[in-house]
Amino acid sequence: MSGLENKICLVTGASSGIGKGVAKIMAQMGAQVIMVSRDKPRGKEAYEEIKGISKNAVDWMPADLCSIESINRLSENLKDKYPKLDILFNCAGDKIMKKYSTIDGFDGLFFSNYLGHFLLTNLLFEMLKNGASSKVITISGRGHKASKTEGNFNGTINFDDLQGSKHFSYGKYAKQATLAKILFTYELSRRWKDYGIAATTLCPGLTRTSQGEYFPLPLKMLVPLVYMLKDTQTPEEGAMHLVELAKKENGEINGKYFEGDKKGLFEAKSSDESYDMAAAKKLWIESEKLLSL
Repeated sequence: MSGLENKICLVTGASSGIGKGVAKIMAQMGAQVIMVSRDKPRGKEAYEEIKGISKNAVDWMPADLCSIESINRLSENLKDKYPKLDILFNCAGDKIMKKYSTIDGFDGLFFSNYLGHFLLTNLLFEMLKNGASSKVITISGRGHKASKTEGNFNGTINFDDLQGSKHFSYGKYAKQATLAKILFTYELSRRWKDYGIAATTLCPGLTRTSQGEYFPLPLKMLVPLVYMLKDTQTPEEGAMHLVELAKKENGEINGKYFEGDKKGLFEAKSSDESYDMAAAKKLWIESEKLLSL
C-alpha cells in the first residue's frame, strides 16, 4: 500500500513533463487525480492516456494558469465538484526567454512561474483545510542559487520592480521567480500549519522535459546535447521525487526545501535570501495587492 489510495490530488502542468509524470504515478498508485493544463490536444491526449491506466477516477479541468479569470473559474469548478483536496502539486511554469505579458497585463515570467501558483493555492485554502492533513508541493529549482550555468549570483526579490518593467533581464528575473516560490512556500508553511496544511518545495533535478521548446533556436539545438552529456532523468523519475514528498508525514516536509537527482531525494539548504522572513511576508502582501485579494 502506498498510502496515497483515494487521495484527491490536483496536478497543474499535467499535459507533459514532470506534471504529467506526477499525474501518471499518482493515478497508478490509486489516487483520485485532477489534471490541470491548457485546453490543447496535448492536454486531452495526456488525460486519455492516464485515464486508461488509472486505478481510480481521473478528471481533466482545462485552464489557463496565466489568466486570473481562468484560475478563478477553475477554483469555483473544483469547489463545486470536490469536498476537499488532499494534495496540490504546483508543477506548471514556463521558460520563455523574452519579455511578454499575460492577458491581465502581468509579466508572463513572473505570473506563470509564481503569481499564478500564489493565486490558485490561496483560492483552494478551504479545500486544503478540509483535506487536513493536506500538502502543497511546489516545484522551484536550484536555479535561485549561484551556479556556473544559470548565473553566478543568488536570486533576489526586487520589490521596486517585481515584474521587470524598468529593465528586464531573463536570467535575473528567472532567479527571482524561483526564489519567490521558495519564499512563498516558507511563508505558507508558517501561516497554514495550524490548519493541518503542509507546504514544501523542491528542485526535481535535471529532467528531460519539453520546456526547451520555448528557447531561442541556438539554445533549443543544444538541449538534446545537454541531455546526452548529463545524467538526466526521465519525467517519471523527476516526478517520483514529488510523489515521495506526498507520501511523507506533514511534519517531515513542512517549510523545507529538497533537491533530487537520479540518486534520490534529499533535504537541502536553499539560498540565504530564501530564509528572510521579512521578505517572505512582504512578498505575500505585495502579491495580494497585485491580485486584489
